[in-house]
Amino acid sequence: MSKHMLFHRLKHKISLTVLISVLITLVAVVPVLVTITISQVLSRPQLISQSADAMAQDAHTHVELLDSYLRNRLRDVQTISNLYALQQYAMGDTQWKDSSLKALMVGVHNDVDYDTWSLLDLHGHALIWYPMSPRAHGNVLIQPETLENIRKSASPQISGVFYNPDVGDASIVIYVPVMGSTSRVVGVLRAEVSLNYIWDVVNSQTDNRGSYAFILDENGVRIAYNNPGGSTPPHSSGLFRAIGTLSPQQRQAVISQDLYGNSEQPISVWSDPGLVAVQKDASAPSRFEIVPAGQQEKFEVIKVQMSVVSWTYFALRPLKQIIGIADDQLHSTLLIAAIVLILAIVIGVATGRRITQPILHSIKQQRLAYEQQQYLNQLKDQILLNVSHELRTPLTEVYGYLELLHLHRSQIDDDTQQIFLKNAIGGCEELQRLVSSMLDTIHSESQPQVLHLQDVSVAQIVKEVLELFSPRTLQSYILQINVPESLQVRADQQCLRQILRNLLSNAFKYAEAHTEIAVDVSIVESEQTSTQEVCICVKDNGPGIATADIPLLFEKFVRLKRDLSSSIRGSGLGLYISKQLVEAMGGRIWVESSGIVGEGSRFCFTLPRASSVEVKP
Repeated sequence: MSKHMLFHRLKHKISLTVLISVLITLVAVVPVLVTITISQVLSRPQLISQSADAMAQDAHTHVELLDSYLRNRLRDVQTISNLYALQQYAMGDTQWKDSSLKALMVGVHNDVDYDTWSLLDLHGHALIWYPMSPRAHGNVLIQPETLENIRKSASPQISGVFYNPDVGDASIVIYVPVMGSTSRVVGVLRAEVSLNYIWDVVNSQTDNRGSYAFILDENGVRIAYNNPGGSTPPHSSGLFRAIGTLSPQQRQAVISQDLYGNSEQPISVWSDPGLVAVQKDASAPSRFEIVPAGQQEKFEVIKVQMSVVSWTYFALRPLKQIIGIADDQLHSTLLIAAIVLILAIVIGVATGRRITQPILHSIKQQRLAYEQQQYLNQLKDQILLNVSHELRTPLTEVYGYLELLHLHRSQIDDDTQQIFLKNAIGGCEELQRLVSSMLDTIHSESQPQVLHLQDVSVAQIVKEVLELFSPRTLQSYILQINVPESLQVRADQQCLRQILRNLLSNAFKYAEAHTEIAVDVSIVESEQTSTQEVCICVKDNGPGIATADIPLLFEKFVRLKRDLSSSIRGSGLGLYISKQLVEAMGGRIWVESSGIVGEGSRFCFTLPRASSVEVKP
């Protein structure tokens, strides 16, 4: 009896201990698990929506780039068409031929994607061209209906897409009327624009995860698309395929005008009912779901209409990829929760708190990741705001001086008018530098820097750069210029000016007035070779740069956190461009700073020393 009672009591004690341990563990852990699960389930739709919104925003950004590019090309041609020399030559005055040819040369060199420019008469015949004779599409340089539209409306026209399968190149033609003195059309300025830039922008949509993008023209023909699968060369004739059957009129245009190839290589048909319906319906939604031809799953589709030409940009991403982002987080959380629950039951109440630590840490990491994403979005918006502000400031300055001259010219003496005009020109130059900096940044990675290296006097370049700043700015600082007159470097003059202007501009912006700014030049031994280099340094006594921020200085569109809320302007491109230029000329650039306010910073770069003595202009 006593043994039975002892066994019963022991069994009851063990059962009670296990039950209490399990209950306490569940009370401690289940609320945490429920909270995690509910938060993940509730955030899942938001995560899916954010992923889709990000793709839509990316598609709109690509279209803005394409629209901006085509608007700039159209503006180039319109600007050249207004030149007096072209107007006179189109009306038959042959003495303007050389001036007209120079105008076409300027137009060609405005952008690398121009193939040839030509001036046509009102019969569609070429009067003059550069650098080569214009290519006829079909049998004409301009379609009769296009010429008739220009004569009646006096407005620009943009052709369809012409494709040359022999060289794998496609182009469009911009036609702009040349107006005579009586406001009538006397000729047509014709510019052929390669679509290489269009291809590059569309190809950049690829993310190697099944997403892709393409452009359809007004005929429903794909004229550009990226190639995530790698099955078709990006610039092959496979680019030009219709998503639906072309009408007889469209077929005739393909043959007669050499659109998308030629009659020997007729355009093939890519049957996709979903895209056919959306392409034909102007009121179709900009975001929808389809199963594309050749696919077995649904895709999220973003449709964006371009404004300059009748093209439609499509970006596609598998729905399972968008949903998978949320599901992965949910599954990971549930798996962790199950493991934590099992461990909590086994170990008991004593280790329950420790078991919850990884879960709480996981939640913290997710929150930090989300906050980091929000910070990056805010940083992107701040960059765009800074660039917009930098462009608007010189524009406002130009407008202000010109408005004063317009409204009060009779009350302003000649000297003051000259000052106003000089300041307005300075604002235009600043605006041009800002635009050039952004364009240089965009193209620097895809196109090599073209340099004109020669022996350059460092002292002369420093003097020329200082003259670019206003006397008021120069008088506000104590300038120490230690540059040997005979010292020369092997460099591109314009690039060297731009580098020095960027460094001195930063010094003037960040250093307090009446402090010393020094430009020192010395000869040093190259670290890689036994040759001599010239080291050029700009030293200021500004706030200095923290050691942790130094690696960020030469990145594009980067501004230090301390400057984001200050009144100091900047686009975050000057040092990035300077680094690219220095390295292109065979040098290196760095910064020395203790980060202590008042001790300032010292920006240095090296260039090869010139081998000759004579200074070339």
